[in-house]
Amino acid sequence: MPSYSVLGRTRFSHAYLTEYMPMTLFLRLQPPVVTLRPHTEAQICYALVTVAADAGGAALPVSWAVVADASRSMRIPIVSEEQFRDLVRHGGAQEVLVDGVPVWQLTGPVPDTIRNVAPSALDHTARALHSIIERMDREDRLCLVACAEDAVLLAAADGARRADLVAGLARLPSLNLGEETDLAAGLRLALAELGFTETTEVSRVILLTDGFTRDSTSCLELARAAAARGVSISTLGLGGEFQDDLLTEMADLSGGRAIYLRHAEEIPAAVAAELDAARGVQARALQLELHLPRGVALRHATRLNPALAPMHWQAQAEGRRLTLALGDLERGTPIRLLLELLAPPTPPRPTADGARVRLAALRAVSGEALATADLVAHYTPQAHGPSVPILAAAARASAMRLQRRARAAAAAGDARAAAKLLQAVAARMAALGETALAQAALHEAEALATTGHGTAGGAVELTYATRRLGEG
Repeated sequence: MPSYSVLGRTRFSHAYLTEYMPMTLFLRLQPPVVTLRPHTEAQICYALVTVAADAGGAALPVSWAVVADASRSMRIPIVSEEQFRDLVRHGGAQEVLVDGVPVWQLTGPVPDTIRNVAPSALDHTARALHSIIERMDREDRLCLVACAEDAVLLAAADGARRADLVAGLARLPSLNLGEETDLAAGLRLALAELGFTETTEVSRVILLTDGFTRDSTSCLELARAAAARGVSISTLGLGGEFQDDLLTEMADLSGGRAIYLRHAEEIPAAVAAELDAARGVQARALQLELHLPRGVALRHATRLNPALAPMHWQAQAEGRRLTLALGDLERGTPIRLLLELLAPPTPPRPTADGARVRLAALRAVSGEALATADLVAHYTPQAHGPSVPILAAAARASAMRLQRRARAAAAAGDARAAAKLLQAVAARMAALGETALAQAALHEAEALATTGHGTAGGAVELTYATRRLGEG
């Protein structure tokens, strides 16, 4: 299907624009025409959508806001096995039962001899931020926010004032912001510092936490507000006891990335990878608009690449115009979506060739760049079923939705329903050839069925592993 880019109100072809514009968007549909058998009722159909850009375009300046959880758990020294045994020998830790599960707890402050050589997660965070400051260009901007019960802006400066950023970062270890965590307060401060974005820069928030926040609803509202302003939020969840459902939804709402870190030592590499990803952005704050005629409905939109995740949309014009925030388009990484639509019954008085109906008019928009395409249905007795790639994508999308329903059921305390859903997930994974994931889902289902709660970290592992299935 043809696609176009738009500058103001004038429309040009690809060949013309590659000479005058640094970047051109492309929008491709598979199949370009959906074939359906004639039917007197509505029927489900699928389409793969790929949004990509040409090789043009210079690197854009990056405006960063890093929100670091500075609660007590992030400050606990991470000891080696030898240091831990030494703590136990000297009575510094003891084994207790928590909800019937044996865990080790400190009996007092960590001795200075261990604290001075055992880094905390916050120490790894500071090291990561030092590396980012060193790699900033003069046009880049970085603000550092720490939060627990309260939030504080440590520093905000461009790449020409690295010393100010380093001085602000030096305050991080001495902060005492309370015991609980209010991520919304940190996000609110970060977004205020970023302000309204321009089309010439990439604006991104990185949120790092290892626990739970007291205001999840506000976090989601802020993620939606960020998406509306062209700001993506990438979330880094550390360990196995954080709100993975909240962090993944925040990333998905804003077009950011959700990253799982098993160990604090992984923080510097993850933050560096986020900087590299921001450096590679070709089209910022990309949106996909769907204009649906009456009789057509969008049931599900699933992002396949770069991560398998449900897409959220804003509806206008009585649900006829839908807008999906796709985040930033990175160089060499097209965004692929699976659309599941409800197509209308066969129109009356079809021609000898059948009947054709437009299911959706699609527009991919980033600043002044625009690509368009029409998704058309052809009703004919010779219609064939969905292609193998579409069936595979639909199977993965279905497995992902089942897994999310299982998490919701477990969170609501319905362990029995969660176990049954995870058994269904395991069956889907096995059919897809994902043996390891199928076994992990079964293991989690058995734990829920026998104990009423999942394994330590098992649900989190399964959530993030499922997100990597899009390109399988």
